[in-house]
Amino acid sequence: MGEGTPVLLQTIVEFEGKGFFNPQMLDLRYVVPANRTTGMLYFRAGSTISSLVNVSILRNGQVLRYFPVAADSAIHVSLAIVEEHPAGTVLDVCVAGEGSGLLILDLGYLEV
Repeated sequence: MGEGTPVLLQTIVEFEGKGFFNPQMLDLRYVVPANRTTGMLYFRAGSTISSLVNVSILRNGQVLRYFPVAADSAIHVSLAIVEEHPAGTVLDVCVAGEGSGLLILDLGYLEV
């Protein structure tokens, strides 16, 4: 990935868990524009939820990455492996777990 345009997917959501096998899609979607590619550079999350939650990144409806977030904690992951996503790729975010609370997400992509 070279120089490009930062794309930030950010949200603060109230989460009510329905279990690890019942992920909930968030209203957080990015479609790679025509004649562009993108790659995720970092993932940040903060959680007030009293149990582990799993944030999944989906590429065209298929799970690409899992980011487990510990109870009442925050994480920052700088990605060492950056997949290149071509134009038209749909990237979605879903969350699974138990408990309830606030989830803060900040995903950083670079569009070239």
